[in-house]
Amino acid sequence: MINVFIDNNAWDIFYANKIDLLKELPSDEFNLMITREAEFEILQMPEEIRKYVESILQKNEIETDVFFGFSDPNLPPDKQRAGGFDQSRFCSEKESEFMSTEKIGNSKRPTGLYKHEADISLAARSLHSLVLTCDNKNSLKRAKKNHGGRILDLNKLKKGSSLASLIKNTLIPKKFIP
Repeated sequence: MINVFIDNNAWDIFYANKIDLLKELPSDEFNLMITREAEFEILQMPEEIRKYVESILQKNEIETDVFFGFSDPNLPPDKQRAGGFDQSRFCSEKESEFMSTEKIGNSKRPTGLYKHEADISLAARSLHSLVLTCDNKNSLKRAKKNHGGRILDLNKLKKGSSLASLIKNTLIPKKFIP
């Protein structure tokens, strides 16, 4: 099973290229995930792309990966980043160490997230899973360069080519393929 996290900007590529993500990356080979922070970003997408993403998420084949943690009293219940028992997982030591080296900005975005918050969370996941993104900078770049993060730049995906093949043949060493 290949664990794959989807960056918010990847949806634009999938939508523009009319990629049936669940067909292209079947659940018997790929475990598709988004971060909790990505859920906030989806709400800010242009309507047609948001509807496309929501239609895929409603099929319940893409899970949201949430770190276990305490409730933040400064945030309303629907804006909490961490989850409780039975709705989250413990952050690994590698993920925690990576996130502690990154700087979250002070300014909030229209999504309600702080600057760089979503990218840092996603970059931490690249230490154990593949991240599909169109972003090659900041936290994701540092995760790849300094920590061996597995990041696939979707700008390399050629129209009409197979995303699954690109993942299997280009980025995932043979030892990761079942």
